[in-house]
Amino acid sequence: MSIIRTRVADDTWVFTSRLYIEVNAGLVVTPEGGILIDTLPFPSETRQIIDFAQRVCPQGIRYVINTISHADHVYGSYLFPDAELIAHETCLELLKRYGAQALDEAKEHTPELRQVSIRLPKLIFSEGMVVRLGGKTLHLMHTPGPSPDTCVVHVREDKVLFASDLMMPVPLIATPFADIAAYKQSLANLHDFNLECIVQGHGDILLRGEVTSSIDDSALYFDEIQALVQRLMAEGATKHDLAEYDIEQFGHSRIPLGGLVQQFHLNNLHFLWEKARAEQRQQRRVAAA
Repeated sequence: MSIIRTRVADDTWVFTSRLYIEVNAGLVVTPEGGILIDTLPFPSETRQIIDFAQRVCPQGIRYVINTISHADHVYGSYLFPDAELIAHETCLELLKRYGAQALDEAKEHTPELRQVSIRLPKLIFSEGMVVRLGGKTLHLMHTPGPSPDTCVVHVREDKVLFASDLMMPVPLIATPFADIAAYKQSLANLHDFNLECIVQGHGDILLRGEVTSSIDDSALYFDEIQALVQRLMAEGATKHDLAEYDIEQFGHSRIPLGGLVQQFHLNNLHFLWEKARAEQRQQRRVAAA
């Protein structure tokens, strides 16, 4: 099955997986070589990017950027052995700690991944980094929230932002490493860019007229679901009552990502509920001590 290819600027392309939750990768083409921003999770799809890059960028891929350590963004990195691999220092740490074990588990039920190996980044940054190649300037900025290693990539000349999982059709916080406060600050920082479009980690590309409202809607979503959970707990509701509040009540469509946004939303509500319950139990233990 062919990936979806979209041109977002004269020299910048987006590739969208048809096999896994519409995850996006990007390619910036220059006369001195290409810069790949993330890969797609299955080798068959990343090889389609390679085939396309060989046609439009005969100088080859010079850099690959891992914007986050999640499998769906990094599993194709091993297919670019001659490219410099760039990532945030925490991405390297998380890949060392969890990457091999997670891949071994994935290989047990996904035969196509058996050929995949974890490639560790060698060019590491902490707060930010600038990559200049063939007249293009890419600013890499650390934007924790979805994960402590998340970074975004701003292609300055094209006014395109590859936002990784910081921007999705619905923010996802039901993961062990998510941090809502950091997430909201990272979203607020996106307003500093003058953008023609945002390439989300998954799903549709956001065009200029959607950029500001989409950033603000993501931050507002956090406030609204936190307030909902606090109100329901104060009213004596149960966790099962969360199912009555679907994603459309928070201004988001159910349609993107094949409808999975509704499940992501419910996962977020359950995550906040369990977190609040744990905090209550801890408070009671402290009070009883």
